[in-house]
Amino acid sequence: MLSVGLVGLPNAGKSTLFNLLTKRSVPAENFPFCTIDPHDGIVEVPDERVHTLAKLVNAQKEVYAAIEFRDIAGLVKNAHAGEGLGNKFLSHIKEVDLILLVVRTFKNDDIIHVENRVNPIEDEEILLLELSLADQNVLENILPRMEKDLKSNKDKLLGDKIQIVEQILLRLSGLGLASDFVLPDITDKEIVKWRKGLNLLTDKPILKLANINQDGENVDYKSDFELDILLEFSMADMTKEDRLELEMVAENGLDKMIKACYQKLGLGTYLTCGETESRAWTFKQGMVAPQAAGIIHTDFEKKFIKAEVIKYPDFIELESRKNAIEKGKMRMEGKDYAIQDGDVIEFKIGG
Repeated sequence: MLSVGLVGLPNAGKSTLFNLLTKRSVPAENFPFCTIDPHDGIVEVPDERVHTLAKLVNAQKEVYAAIEFRDIAGLVKNAHAGEGLGNKFLSHIKEVDLILLVVRTFKNDDIIHVENRVNPIEDEEILLLELSLADQNVLENILPRMEKDLKSNKDKLLGDKIQIVEQILLRLSGLGLASDFVLPDITDKEIVKWRKGLNLLTDKPILKLANINQDGENVDYKSDFELDILLEFSMADMTKEDRLELEMVAENGLDKMIKACYQKLGLGTYLTCGETESRAWTFKQGMVAPQAAGIIHTDFEKKFIKAEVIKYPDFIELESRKNAIEKGKMRMEGKDYAIQDGDVIEFKIGG
């Protein structure tokens, strides 16, 4: 299961957001380094399609896609050099697939800011700089060994790898990210695999969340999305109907954030439904039908015959698989079919 790491300065709202996401109780008190060890929680990805399909086919159970969130203790300046238990925190970030930067934009004298000011742009710069400096340390440590090994000529691709390390270091030293250096599409597969294996922090996809106060004073900050974490936390137990009565949107900000993380990871959802269950299955975008079948059971990929695919809107409009087939809305797809988000699928598997 792919994971998202909540990363920010102390008291940015990470642990409160994590509590909101997972309904688990982790420390979120108002002082730096309250959270030292990471906390993990599995969170369902909101998807009305699962519920709608379940009602149509009278499924006994609804099963949603899921994503893991990890609450990582706050970073501070010089975390890459061990400041504030930084080395331990940075090692936890290495284990996640996506970084969610949580940046505070609201002013509130009652909530301590580790830098004694509220400046989200500078906060982002501190966070990205610490991640960048940690990556520089990694590359500067391996580069001399690579150059020494070049003399032995055991790895024919080592010269190319050294050039890539130097190019990434050049970008990092210019306050850029490792992801700023993109390999050409024609790059040797072994190089691509090696690059991924470096597991650099700034090579990971990053989303920026602005923790705002809807009713208070906020500092301007360009983010991927905004969330009033305390407000969402106060309404965590409200139903959709209750929210609508308060003239709020049916889909809350938290749901949008979860979906944004899911999509940023390059994930999609295909659906299966029957009397037993209506279920969302997570797939990596670009997967073909046999691979997607293998998500249900590993044997299904080897024994795949075909996939009967109905687009979700067609299924809902025609109200059943039988009707969709009769109206010509069911397609038979083979091994080369690229799965699309929202496909309602029934796989045919051989013996």
